[in-house]
Amino acid sequence: MIKSIYTLLLLFLFSSCYRDKTEFTIKGSLKGYFPNKIYLFKLKNTGIVPVDSTKMSDKGEFFFKAKTNIPAFYLLKIKNSKGIYLLASPHDNIKIYINADNFDIEYVVEGSIESRRISKLTKEHHKTLGKITDLSIEYEKNMSNPNFQSAKYDSQYTAIEKNFKVYATNFIMESPGSFSSLMALYLQLGIKTPPVFDRKKDFKLFELVDSSLTALYPTSEAVIKLNREVVEMREKLKLEVGAVAPEIALPDTSNQTISLKSFNGKYVLINFWASWCSECREQTRHLIKTYQKYKEKGFMVYQVSLDKTKKSWREAIEQDEIPYVNVSDLKFWNSKAAKLYKVENIPYNVLIDRKGEIVEKNIRLTKLDSVLNKL
Repeated sequence: MIKSIYTLLLLFLFSSCYRDKTEFTIKGSLKGYFPNKIYLFKLKNTGIVPVDSTKMSDKGEFFFKAKTNIPAFYLLKIKNSKGIYLLASPHDNIKIYINADNFDIEYVVEGSIESRRISKLTKEHHKTLGKITDLSIEYEKNMSNPNFQSAKYDSQYTAIEKNFKVYATNFIMESPGSFSSLMALYLQLGIKTPPVFDRKKDFKLFELVDSSLTALYPTSEAVIKLNREVVEMREKLKLEVGAVAPEIALPDTSNQTISLKSFNGKYVLINFWASWCSECREQTRHLIKTYQKYKEKGFMVYQVSLDKTKKSWREAIEQDEIPYVNVSDLKFWNSKAAKLYKVENIPYNVLIDRKGEIVEKNIRLTKLDSVLNKL
């Protein structure tokens, strides 16, 4: 008898633990006119995936039970609605009270801190969109006025946009490890407008949310996607104007390794070329003249060859009488330096200043002379 009770107790504890591990519930009610059905969707990188649907009770009440291993975005929808975004975590018992006449905006959510944050963000976003709509109506209304000034409306729109960006930035900074902050990163102020946050200009913010969420939820699809974008952008920013030029250290024709950094204190043109590239050879003839003109003023050319054989590389240097540094790992398009600088076509030039920072990329030789003259 005691053994049987013990076995039943173990089974109960096991089933309870298993159930609590991934389950969450959503219990809600609608006031006003409502349809007889409500739908639950999950937001994935590939799109919106149906999870469940249920009929409303006569009182406008509904109930969903679903499972998730980690916090995930869900969308609650009725017919002709954009939907309510929720963020459900394991163990959540979410309660939501909705005004059916303004389903997407007028609701109160309990039992989920993340969903409450999303509600707060959504309402501020909606309020901002309302201001933009009002401004657009006023703009169109006054266009025919002889004293109409579009600059006035442009400045007002800029102010609205700026105020929302400040709000969204503070929202993210309050809790960068929140999934609601991830949502804030991608908000737009119109279907055809760019996101409020620019991946390049606001990179530090993307990086902050990425590092915070990756540490907490490394297996989340949404977090993996953000991390991939941040890694790609970080690589791109390494080659942006103003960034320190990535180091190159390759052997010359005498097998002596020459590093790019060894020319710090000079203006250096990194020139990617090859003996088999006729355009490169033509460019080299003009580049030699530019080098001779500015070499006494601290200008250097660091030429990286994408040749495959030392013989052809060396012969081209001798034939063209190239007087400046020439290096190569003889790996053709697999050249480490070419990959580092994302070289897709040759000739390709990168101008760096005395501090080793990138001044211009893919600069044409016709422009190089005037740039060097100013520098």
